[in-house]
Amino acid sequence: MPEARLPFSPTRLLRRLSALAALLVATAAHAQASLPWTPDPFERHALQRLVDEAGLSLTTSHWPLPRAAVQQALAALPAALPPALDQARASVQAGLSRATRAQASLTVRSHDEALPGFGDDGAPGSQATLRSPAYEGTHFAAQFGVRAGRATAPWNHGTDVRLDETAVVAQALGWQLQAWSRQAWWGPGWQDSLVLGHNAPPMLGLGFQRASASRSESPWLAWAGPWNFEFFIAQTDDTRQPKNPFLIGHRLTLRPLPSLEIGLTRTAQWGGEGRDQSLRSFLRMLGGRGTNAGDEDYTGADPGNGMAGIDLRAGCPAGWRCAGYVQLIGEDEANYMPSKFLGVYGLEHWSADGRHRWFAEVAETGCRMPVGQDADKGCAYRNYAYGDGYTHGGRWIGAGAGPDSRLLTLGWLDAERRTALRLHAGRVGARIGVLGRTDDPRHSGHLFGLTGSAQWRWGAATIAPELGWLRVAADDGTRHQARIGATITLPLDSLLRP
Repeated sequence: MPEARLPFSPTRLLRRLSALAALLVATAAHAQASLPWTPDPFERHALQRLVDEAGLSLTTSHWPLPRAAVQQALAALPAALPPALDQARASVQAGLSRATRAQASLTVRSHDEALPGFGDDGAPGSQATLRSPAYEGTHFAAQFGVRAGRATAPWNHGTDVRLDETAVVAQALGWQLQAWSRQAWWGPGWQDSLVLGHNAPPMLGLGFQRASASRSESPWLAWAGPWNFEFFIAQTDDTRQPKNPFLIGHRLTLRPLPSLEIGLTRTAQWGGEGRDQSLRSFLRMLGGRGTNAGDEDYTGADPGNGMAGIDLRAGCPAGWRCAGYVQLIGEDEANYMPSKFLGVYGLEHWSADGRHRWFAEVAETGCRMPVGQDADKGCAYRNYAYGDGYTHGGRWIGAGAGPDSRLLTLGWLDAERRTALRLHAGRVGARIGVLGRTDDPRHSGHLFGLTGSAQWRWGAATIAPELGWLRVAADDGTRHQARIGATITLPLDSLLRP
């Protein structure tokens, strides 16, 4: 008997959004619909300072958040803030405003790999993007964008056209139903997120998210402090074993104490050509029943490849401008609990005037790899049923260094000059950026590198040069990669001004 399949496809996702949006509009509560928003690194730095020093009621390890959720938190701050914090608030407001404007951008970039951090574009090669102005009504919001550039998968030599920065949102009863093409960042790290980072291109997806990140008015939930929850189903592409599975993710982020933020995350690869895509399989995957069996003998019962874990960010005692953070994600499951952990461990500090932020971060992407221990190779971002690994567009969805790697990053941001620099050292276990086999003799080995970027204003335009250099001492010889490029972004409404 042929297997039943859920009729998911990118086109059907958008069609179903339209139908569900109409239903939500009919029953909507009084709330402003808004689009998902992710800050750039300097705006995130400003938001984090407002959380740590001004008590901003917002979570900062879960992006994107609804734009109105950030705006609501800013509006709740005291009108009078110290000058440095008032400047941080103005920086975030400017970023929120830019996100609603129509714009065009052109990136000219070499084809070499780099190590993307928060806010970076991991895909190599040149590209062009175009974005419409945002419409945000009482119950409905929309914005449309398109990006054309070099295909991201190493075996695809054509051109990708993606609906980058496209989102359609309907809101009711404090929740948003969303369809989008976007990236996400789940975790407190500045260089790496183990589950959803900025190394892979945007995915087309459908989901729902809490419309606010403020403290709940319910006495049953008020203890959680500022919080947000999101669930999504996204379509991956350029995967061949099996072809184009789905990625399902959900995350709860909360801040029960002013200086403690907690994130609980789960993602799973599910379905794909030749895999069971029945409703029963989908529900088993959601419940974690039989996932990650780790043995082909269980292929008929294993519904998906799941990852799950926790992350924490804790501020230093009052008066100390520093914080520590950790993200632990289990690649496997034992007795319905995560096991075989990957880890990110970091420390950050910022200057009194808010201009500078420094961080030191270690990412270890091998199973059973606490700091300094050997890893279970061939396990991280891998699953017998998903031969192309935890990838989308041929690129790792989590940490850009790929599986079985150990990476130390020292980073610095200058918010006033909008300049950033990161130094990297460690070992690559497979291949940076794109799918590669464990201990690849051409691409894995000891690594050293640096990444630099800046933003300059030229009239209405913004010019963002970038430089990345990597040296990997592989078994088949030392390889060097140098990514050089620049992006020019122009608000389209500036062309209409007299």
